[in-house]
Amino acid sequence: MELVSGYRDRLIAFSETMAQWYRSFQTCPKSHHDKGCLSDAFGYGPPRYPIDKACPVWILHLLDCTAPPPSAHNRLEQSDIDPADLARCEGKSVLMVTDASGLPLGFDVLPQGWAGALGGGEAAGGDGRGAVGMTQRMVKLIRRCMEAPMSGGLPRRPQTLKVNDRKLHRLLCRSERAYKALCVELSPLALGGWGPVGLQPEAGEQGPPQFSMRWPVACYCHVCKKHSFPSQLKPCVHCKAVLYCSDQCSQADWTRTPEDSSHQHWCQKLAVYMSHTAQLANMPFTFAAEVTQEDFDMEYFLKKNNLESGYWLLWSLLLRSPRYELHTGMEQSKEPISAWLAGHLEPFGPLRVESDTLLCRAPHNAPNLKSPLVCWQKYFAWRGLSLASPVAVLLSSPLSIYYIITSLVPQDFPELNILKKQSLKIHIIESYREFNSLLVFWELSVLLPQMSFELCFIGERLPPESDEQQYILQKTDGQVSLASLSLSSEQRIDKKSIRVKVYRRAYHMLQGTKPDLVIGFRPAIPLHDLWLSTLPRLQSLRVPAYFCELSEPSCEGSLQVMSSATGGALSPAHLNPFHCPLRICGGDNLLPWYSNAFIFHLVYKPAASCPVRPSLANPQPVGPAEEPIRGQSPSPVQPKLTRKERKQAARNIPRKRK
Repeated sequence: MELVSGYRDRLIAFSETMAQWYRSFQTCPKSHHDKGCLSDAFGYGPPRYPIDKACPVWILHLLDCTAPPPSAHNRLEQSDIDPADLARCEGKSVLMVTDASGLPLGFDVLPQGWAGALGGGEAAGGDGRGAVGMTQRMVKLIRRCMEAPMSGGLPRRPQTLKVNDRKLHRLLCRSERAYKALCVELSPLALGGWGPVGLQPEAGEQGPPQFSMRWPVACYCHVCKKHSFPSQLKPCVHCKAVLYCSDQCSQADWTRTPEDSSHQHWCQKLAVYMSHTAQLANMPFTFAAEVTQEDFDMEYFLKKNNLESGYWLLWSLLLRSPRYELHTGMEQSKEPISAWLAGHLEPFGPLRVESDTLLCRAPHNAPNLKSPLVCWQKYFAWRGLSLASPVAVLLSSPLSIYYIITSLVPQDFPELNILKKQSLKIHIIESYREFNSLLVFWELSVLLPQMSFELCFIGERLPPESDEQQYILQKTDGQVSLASLSLSSEQRIDKKSIRVKVYRRAYHMLQGTKPDLVIGFRPAIPLHDLWLSTLPRLQSLRVPAYFCELSEPSCEGSLQVMSSATGGALSPAHLNPFHCPLRICGGDNLLPWYSNAFIFHLVYKPAASCPVRPSLANPQPVGPAEEPIRGQSPSPVQPKLTRKERKQAARNIPRKRK
């Protein structure tokens, strides 16, 4: 059974959901207005849906289309979306319906020149056939949002409708047929922008919150991939993990062939995995109850905490692409430093206190190696951080490496004596978010000051310009910074500095010295064919290799790939005490997915013993060995001769005269 929810690019899931909803909107049964009869212009009766109790205020937005940024092209192509097709929409407009909290409910694309087709009159609101057609279009969109809201859930209708464009607001105000078709209370004034929308303020806030777009959890059927808006998804009645849109899809998955891919084969295991939900959610943070829910909204969490800069852009879908422009303030800088390096100047964004603590200060005493830190609560107490801070999201990967070095390797590979090493060379493979968050790895030098580190990032999808580049993490003038090694060659490099090397290639294509440790974050071994070559390469190196996975089904699938690729196995996966606190929601299941949730290491197949070559001094007979006679002791083994004795024996051999 293949469950890929936690690995899906959220931009791709976002695009697919919107595309599927728009196709269903275009193919929904057409109303009577297509017949051209104005008396039956709308063709809708009063809606009989209940009022949206969660958010009774809906908003109709008018947005302008722009071309997608170049940084999004690769991700769009992965979902079979041609950026050139989107470029053709530039200059058009979009009608989007959201509720007041920012959840999108549906949208429609308006052609170029739609405003000119409205005609004049009625204070420039339009009074021609174009105005009637635009009113019908708005009504059809809002009715479809009531019937099948894109954010999922049961059909519902708003109590109040607000419009942010003045022309569209005047069109709806003048149409009695629109009132009857929508059965809503229209706000008397247009919003005119993205300002506050009149929601009840949250605790501690002075006024209504600023409107911001949100994105709901996108769920779909495990079998037919149908999203939640045209159907109501239900989990399996036994394991409560996998989502289906109908009994037919549930039955088809239950009897799927081959047998080991059927839900019947996996149902009991998935029920056990679901029972670990509470254990994964048991974290000491004050915000843990919010971020571990099945419907956790990551975008709302980031917006609410003003996490809109620095490395937090790597976690957001709706904010600007973070790959090379993590710090927008450096775009106007004239310093000779690359934009990628400039993006690491404010890694923790608005968390100024945490940034000062982690990058400028160090505790007087490092943790004892005999009793290392093994949970978030002890680490935060040692570092003097507040449990209300979300900085643990960014620190999960370096803390996981610390946990592997101090707790797991000494237990699994005691012969290495890793805690007595003065330097460690670590290969981090197929881990792209970590490569774009380099400054957080400075914490390794604080936790283990007696060691020096060299981190080598290897992966096929790393930025092309970073291939075979070297960087250095160092502390100068009391501040940690990231610099190119060529720029720092003239400066004296501190022993506590962390060297970073980058290789843009598959791991089995890498040549070089053997590392002390190999680590991978979110490797998705069952989903990528490159591991069929990477795992045998690791088998030949026989180096300790640890991987942090998102869920237990991922660990189970990795075991199958390891067995088929090398004949080896995996250690039992166990819970990582430093896993990321943010739950990954959505997809075709309700399993608890967290970044770095479980850790396992590769168990290599025993090396084949080499056959012993016979000695020239004591040649063995070629024929079958003679069995000793019963009751008779076997002949004693001849002692091995020294070199001098062999020469003397050769002289005593009688030679035939010529």
